[in-house]
Amino acid sequence: MILFTTFPQTRHNEKMRFYNSQSPKRVTGAILDLDGTILDTMEQWDSLGLKYLQDHNIEPKQDFLDRVGTMTLRESAEVFHREYGVQADVSVIVRELVERLRDLYANEARIKTGALDTLRLLKRGGVDVALATATSNELARVGLRRVGALKFFDAVFSCRDPEIKEGKTSPKIFDRARQFLGSALNETIVIEDALYAIETAKNAGYFVIAIEDRSERTRKKAIQATADVYVKDHAELCEWLKENLQW
Repeated sequence: MILFTTFPQTRHNEKMRFYNSQSPKRVTGAILDLDGTILDTMEQWDSLGLKYLQDHNIEPKQDFLDRVGTMTLRESAEVFHREYGVQADVSVIVRELVERLRDLYANEARIKTGALDTLRLLKRGGVDVALATATSNELARVGLRRVGALKFFDAVFSCRDPEIKEGKTSPKIFDRARQFLGSALNETIVIEDALYAIETAKNAGYFVIAIEDRSERTRKKAIQATADVYVKDHAELCEWLKENLQW
């Protein structure tokens, strides 16, 4: 369990951090995203659909990334089939995309600099930690194991899990993770990089810390305005945690 000191509301300090809210006085649970938050994989995710269409000699539309960025693999596959004319069945498209992702998480995935420090700090503070990701549970575990981070998580939840089956436009995955951790809503922090997920968690009443990722650079101002705290990297996140911890 982490106890926080009261931190006055301010817009910025000498670094990149933005504060829109006072820190929670007590934190017993933390819910972290995977891609763009723990793993540096968002650029590969963004290029996944683009490359898939290009391999089928199809030119993606200008709004392609904005449209599929919040979709599950199946939803993306349905778009490829329905709107882009990919002849394969949706289930086949999903299987092909999963195989490409399997290679990414098993052989290429890299951890974001300082992410292990954040996880160690949370665990040292007695905070229970869960993963909430749009990536499948299996592939998330493969990626976390590859970079030595799986051991820090008490549970791994995916939008594709049978008991969830909803993307992060719904708070269901955050609520499911929090219920598993047993932490009260006002004692749970969510750490995310994507604007749509940050908005969902905020609207559901969570204290949200946004961490910068290149894939969200065009939405940076909106993220800064929405999240309770904005940090540029894990070093700043650890600083923020340390500044507010009562050891």
